[in-house]
Amino acid sequence: MTTASRLMTADDLLAMPRGYGKKYELIRGVLVEKMGTGRPHGMALVWFTNTLSNYVARDGYGDLRVGEPGYILDVDPETVRCPDLAWIAPGRIAPGTQGYPRLAPDLAVEVKSPGNSNPEMSAKAYMWLSYGSRLVWVADPERVAVTVYRLDAEPQTFGEDEELAGGDLLPGFVTPVWRLFRPRR
Repeated sequence: MTTASRLMTADDLLAMPRGYGKKYELIRGVLVEKMGTGRPHGMALVWFTNTLSNYVARDGYGDLRVGEPGYILDVDPETVRCPDLAWIAPGRIAPGTQGYPRLAPDLAVEVKSPGNSNPEMSAKAYMWLSYGSRLVWVADPERVAVTVYRLDAEPQTFGEDEELAGGDLLPGFVTPVWRLFRPRR
């Protein structure tokens, strides 16, 4: 006799105890552990967050979330994925919303860790786009580069000497790529 294990829900994931350095996502009802990251990943995330939070604070435009915020992307069974950093356009999340929002962030930022391959990061970017993200930035701390993914365009990579712009999604957002990885040149 075999017993099928019960699929988890987003509420189950939210109720799990925190701590012990473990991070999880829920993919089609199955709990998947995420590995911890190293210094280059963490430093890039600090500077991406700093740059984007300054934009949001200056213009009061949108909702920035960091620390691998979770989003319900699929139901029955539920899928909760967590980008490194997310930005949501104004008005998409009702004030007071609890738990994981049932939407994909408008901008998902994923920072490449040493163990990640380029095809793996590209697949993750297209996954976000397939669920409704309008823009995905994949940061590569080793190369000091950002690859920009949009649904109806080829990926475009910007090196440290180039500028990254937010386009229609983040009007007025422009920054040198190197600033997303370190405070000074």
